[in-house]
Amino acid sequence: MRAFSIIATAAALFLGVSASSPMAARQEASRFGNVNVSPSTVSTGDSFEITYNSTLARFKPDYVDFFIQGTRSNGNPTPYVVLSRHDYGGAEGQTILTSTETTPDLASLGPADSYLVWAFVTYPNEGLEMYGGTSAPIAYQS
Repeated sequence: MRAFSIIATAAALFLGVSASSPMAARQEASRFGNVNVSPSTVSTGDSFEITYNSTLARFKPDYVDFFIQGTRSNGNPTPYVVLSRHDYGGAEGQTILTSTETTPDLASLGPADSYLVWAFVTYPNEGLEMYGGTSAPIAYQS
């Protein structure tokens, strides 16, 4: 069993199967919905719009939290920065949430090569409150 895990991990690394791959993004969307950001390039103080869509999501959330997070040149992530939290009527049939946000000053987090806007969703599943997320890239200009 251990050998299988090592082989599967090596194959995944070799084939480039990761959270940034198109296949993984489609899997995220099928479970948690998808998120889009407009405009895709922002600076501190700029307004931007986040649209979360749960139309195709397997799980319909009760809450949607928006965060922004950077990735440093060494691959380490910056802390998550909370943008907003929303009640979401997934159980009542809501499928789209649009929120206008203001870009925070991300310079205090230190340098980052890239950023993602995350939509983390809290959803009910067989009597439990579960948590998952999906993301979209955003370019930050300091």
